[in-house]
Amino acid sequence: MKAWLLGLAVLAGCATLPSPVTGGWSGKLGYRVDASSTQRAQAGSALFELQGDARSGRMLLTSPLGTALAEAQWNEHIARLHDGQTWRDFPSLAALGEALGVALQGPPVPLHALFDWLQGRPTPGEAHEPLPEGGFMQAGWRVLRQGDTQWRIERSRADGGRFLLTLVLTPSP
Repeated sequence: MKAWLLGLAVLAGCATLPSPVTGGWSGKLGYRVDASSTQRAQAGSALFELQGDARSGRMLLTSPLGTALAEAQWNEHIARLHDGQTWRDFPSLAALGEALGVALQGPPVPLHALFDWLQGRPTPGEAHEPLPEGGFMQAGWRVLRQGDTQWRIERSRADGGRFLLTLVLTPSP
């Protein structure tokens, strides 16, 4: 459960957020880590709310029944993660993303980039390349939009396995 809480606290239940126009997203977040010679496969999902931006924001993860699983809050000085029992502090959003990657036995999760990626664009000022099938590659991650509301964000791991995030956004009312 710890890996699930950390892995989905980012960037990833049954919560809803405002649309991107009002500074947030909501929907379902799933993750999958392929099996390798040193670990077994993992998978999970939750409902998520994501508000703010890479400088200041909040993410809430809940179960399909509405139980809070994790909450992350951050600003330019600190990132905090609540796992339902205690708060853990990190010096930055990047450090929180690194902890999520470790918990999921995958790469650091680029939480700062999700805000741009969910708007269909690479993070400004960071190298990227367009992909023939649409989407783009940035910081080792393949970012592909699938339809109007679904995103597939994946990265190969050093051991040859794959780490996959799927975000299905809830349309704004």
